[in-house]
Parts: sequence; structure tokens; C-alpha cells
Amino acid sequence: MTKIFSSKYIKWFLKITFVVVLFYFLGKKGFLSLDATKKALLQWDKSVPAMAVLFLLTFLGIIRWQWLLYAQDIRLHWKRTIQLHFIGQFFNVALPGAVSGDFVKAFYIAHEVPGKRSPAFGSILFDRVSGLSALVLVSGFALGLNYFSLEGTALMSAVRLLLIIATFCVIAFYGYLFLIQEHHDPMLRFFRYLESKFSRAGSLTRIYMGLRHYHFYRFAVFKVIALSILIHITVCWVFLSFAYALGDFHIERYTVFIIVPIGLLVTAIPVMPAGIGTGHIAFAALFSLLNSNRGADIFSLFVLTQLFISAIGGIVYLKFRAHEPKPTFEK
Repeated sequence: MTKIFSSKYIKWFLKITFVVVLFYFLGKKGFLSLDATKKALLQWDKSVPAMAVLFLLTFLGIIRWQWLLYAQDIRLHWKRTIQLHFIGQFFNVALPGAVSGDFVKAFYIAHEVPGKRSPAFGSILFDRVSGLSALVLVSGFALGLNYFSLEGTALMSAVRLLLIIATFCVIAFYGYLFLIQEHHDPMLRFFRYLESKFSRAGSLTRIYMGLRHYHFYRFAVFKVIALSILIHITVCWVFLSFAYALGDFHIERYTVFIIVPIGLLVTAIPVMPAGIGTGHIAFAALFSLLNSNRGADIFSLFVLTQLFISAIGGIVYLKFRAHEPKPTFEK
């Protein structure tokens, strides 16, 4: 127990050290500036509407998750869904790991609707998958409209190639989900084989079945993907507004819709909460492709808004936990 406890501290120390080194590097190179961020916040006509829209997008995310819950035959009142979504946002920042909030949401749903933990986690997992796949589709579609925008360097060519491959992978995933019947599903056979050898692997089978459940709810999936695409297109506009608030008016508008989703995909790597560090370096590199050195500052404005939303989730949780059990991550 002591070894596990100390290893957690070591991991967090290494992560924090990594982020500090990144910030030092970005500051030295002129990619990160507190003064520039402060000035951008004072551009009320650009920064405030962008932050407000980003906050409102949270509610579109709630609608998306509620659709996925309904497809799993989990009927939560809208008020409860809103509460759990904000609580999940809070725990994604408050606890180590990018998906900690997902486990908390699954725990509370299982408490309210007994026997539905795996379907609940299936809805949460599919919510993640739909969000990530929509990022790829938005970026891929924008690239298709402006294919030659990422030319000139080896990095640009690599980004373009990876994006094309990722787009085909997303299409293949949904094709697999909709076209492969359960009795012909090799992935399901693989998970059941694992379960026969290792009883604990049964949870993987149940989670996969919760994900596969959406094979029968194609219209719900199409709605979820469409809403996810709308959310991410709007997020791209938010990043463009932050760029304008920082004085970067020369950025090519359409190219932002290619690089922002790629940057957000990088932030999904669970190093620090809200993508701090990895997101800064990713957006600094991506916006440099557009001849802008303010990518890290643009991401800082995005992170500030996300932390504000998480703080609201913390307030919701403080009221919520007075009447509900504390979450546990035990299986």
C-alpha cells in the first residue's frame, strides 16, 4: 500500500516537472506570455463571447450524453444528468487521469439505477468516442475543402497524412459498428475468450457490449455525431476568437478548422488535467504552421474557461455529496 501511495506521488512529481519544463521552454522561445493572455482577456468583445459560447457548449454535451443514456434504457431526469455531467467535469480536473470523472458518473448512475453500471459506462465511453471521432471528421472535412493548405514542410505533410489515415479509421469504426452482426463479431469473440481464461476480463466484455449496444440505435448515433460535429466546429470558432483577442488577425480562417481538432486530440493524452502542458506544446507547434507564435496563449484562454466550468462542477458536487454516497473506484 505504501509503495502504491509513493509511486502515485512520484508520477505526479514527474508530470509536474514535465509541465514546468515545457512552460519554461515555451516562455523562453516567446510562445507563452502572461502579458499577452492578460491583454487578450481585456479584449471583452472577443474573449468574453468566446468564453460564454464555450460554457454553453457544455449543455450541448449534456444533451448528447442524455441521448446515449436513453439508448441504453437509462432514464435520468434532466436535472440529474446536468448534475452528473458537471461533477464529471470537476473530477476530470480534481483527480489524476483524464477519465476519472467518467468513473464517478458511472458510479452514481449504478447507485441510482441498479444493474446498469456497464451500460452507463458504455454510454460514457461512446460519448468519448463520438467526441473524438467528430474531431477527426471536422479536421478531415476541412482538409478536404482546403487540401493544399498544409504544404511546405515535412511536419505539415506528416500531419496531413495522419489526418487522412485517422479519417478512414473513423469511417471504418462506424462501418464495423453498424454492419457487423453480433454473431459475426470477432472482437466480441476475443473478449469472451479472454473472459473464459480470466474471470476479471468479464468487465471488458460487458463494457464492449455496452458500446456495441448502439448497433441497434443508428439514428441516435447519427444525431450524436451530428451534435458532436456542431460542438467542435463551434470550438474552432472559439479558438479563432481567442486568436483575434491576442491580435493574430492574419491567421487563415479555414486552416484553424484543421489544426484545432488535432490539438484537442493531443490534449486527450492524460498527463495533466485539462491538457495543461501537452496542449500548450501541441497548439504552439500547430499554430506555428500558420506563422503564429501565440498558439500556447490561445490554449491558455481555453484552459481558463475549462477550469471555470470545472469549478462550477465542484460547487455542484459539494451540494450533491451531502445527500449521496462518496464515489469509489472499486469494481
